Amino acid sequence: MLDKITAVGFQGPVGTGRTRPCRLECERDTGEIVEVVAKCSAGTMEHEKNLTIEAIAAMLAADLGLPVPEPFLVELTPEFVDLLRPWPEVFEQMSTSCRFAFGTAHLPTGFAVWAKGQPVPPDLSVQAAEIFTFDGIIVNSDRRPGNPNCLYSGQELAIIDHELSFASDQVLFWREPWVEGGFDSYASPDVHIFAKPNLSICPENLDRFVGAWRALDRTRFEEYFDAIPIEWQQPATFRERLVGYLCDVQANIDEVVRGSLGVLQ
Repeated sequence: MLDKITAVGFQGPVGTGRTRPCRLECERDTGEIVEVVAKCSAGTMEHEKNLTIEAIAAMLAADLGLPVPEPFLVELTPEFVDLLRPWPEVFEQMSTSCRFAFGTAHLPTGFAVWAKGQPVPPDLSVQAAEIFTFDGIIVNSDRRPGNPNCLYSGQELAIIDHELSFASDQVLFWREPWVEGGFDSYASPDVHIFAKPNLSICPENLDRFVGAWRALDRTRFEEYFDAIPIEWQQPATFRERLVGYLCDVQANIDEVVRGSLGVLQ
C-alpha cells in the first residue's frame, strides 16, 4: 500500500515547483533500485500534514484504479542527507525535514504536462470524468490549466500532487459532493482541466468507478492512516474527520457521480 524504501542516490531537482521535489534513487528491502520523485516536509506549507494528505490521496486513488504513480515512503538517512552538501538548497531542505519523505515512482520518458486547453481524447473521456469526480470528492482545487498536475504520454494519463486536498474549510461555499450543487465550483474549464468544453464527450455512467468505491469500507480507510509513519501522525480528530468523510462518500457514491456527470454533460 505504501512501501518503505531508502534513498541511496540523488538525481537532481524536478522542475521549479513550490515544493521543490527531487528525483532520487531508492532501494527496496529486496535490494531492488527504484527511481522516485520525492517531496520533503520542509518543502510543503503544512509540513507532515501535507505529506499525510498526499499519501492518503494516492492510496485512495490507487484503490480506485485511477492513474496515479506508485506511492512510497522514502527514508532519508543521515548518511544520505550528508551526501547532499554539494547542493546547498537541497541539503538545507532535507536536513530540516522529517526523516520520511513522500515519493512516487518516476514515470518513463514520454510523459509531459497536460497542455492548457487540450481536449480530452474520446478514449480517455471515462477516465478523465473519473478524475474530475475524484478531485471533487477530495476537494482538490489544484488541477487547473496553469498547474494541471496531470501528465500525458499521448496514450495514458498520470495524476500527481494532491497535498493540498481535503481542505474543505478553505473553499468558499463548499458543499459535500453528494448534495445538489456539490460540483458547481468545478464546472468551469478555468478551474478544472477536464471540465466542459475540454471534455467534449460526457460518459453515460461511471459504473467502474462506482464499483471501486463500493469495494471500500471504513477498515480500508483506517488502513491508510495505519500506513503513515508515526512522524507524520496528525491529531486523532483529523483522522476521525477524514475517515468519516470517506465513509459518507462511499455511502452516497451514486449521488456523487450523478452530480459530477450533471456538470459535465
